[in-house]
Amino acid sequence: MKKESSKHNRKNRCRAGEIGTKTCFVTKEEALRTEMLRFVSTPDHQIVFDVAEKLPGRGFWLKADESVLKRAIEKHLFSKAAKGSVQISDDLPKQVGRALKDRCLDLLGLCRKAGLLTFGYAAVKKEMAKGNVVAVFEASEASKREQQKLFRDSDPISVWQILSRSELGHIAGSDEVVHMALSGGHLSEQVIQTAKKIGLYYDGQNLKG
Repeated sequence: MKKESSKHNRKNRCRAGEIGTKTCFVTKEEALRTEMLRFVSTPDHQIVFDVAEKLPGRGFWLKADESVLKRAIEKHLFSKAAKGSVQISDDLPKQVGRALKDRCLDLLGLCRKAGLLTFGYAAVKKEMAKGNVVAVFEASEASKREQQKLFRDSDPISVWQILSRSELGHIAGSDEVVHMALSGGHLSEQVIQTAKKIGLYYDGQNLKG
């Protein structure tokens, strides 16, 4: 039997979701790669956020935590990790938050095209009863009454409050949406991973999961 190369094996492991851990260059803590952010230094020594984790060059891994990123900037830890002077945008923390949210919105747009999204309280409740839902998004400004309409504390489904009514509505092609359900599919895990990073970055804004 032909022996697979180590490179091929790594690709297979990535497809299977075996993604391993990374060490934060600021805190020195090890965490799952899905809970980390990757930054790279461009040829002109500019630090940029690699939201898709595909940019060439050496990566600097950092906990998905806005306060840790701000500490790295204030204490010039990127320069120390890069072993040389680097340029950092003043609004890098804001850029990271925006890039994560944009990626989440883009992925959810693809999920809609794939038929993996359900919108509105009644439709979401019906889909949950079928057991097809892997995560639910609720508008970040939803009232307590709206939040509690669908769920009990014992429900195992992840619930995220990281997108506004208008952002959820944009995905649905309407003005505003409060409840949106995500069904299992090829893209679902990418959405959940991105949502998790957003929640961690802004100090755990997901309700469950």
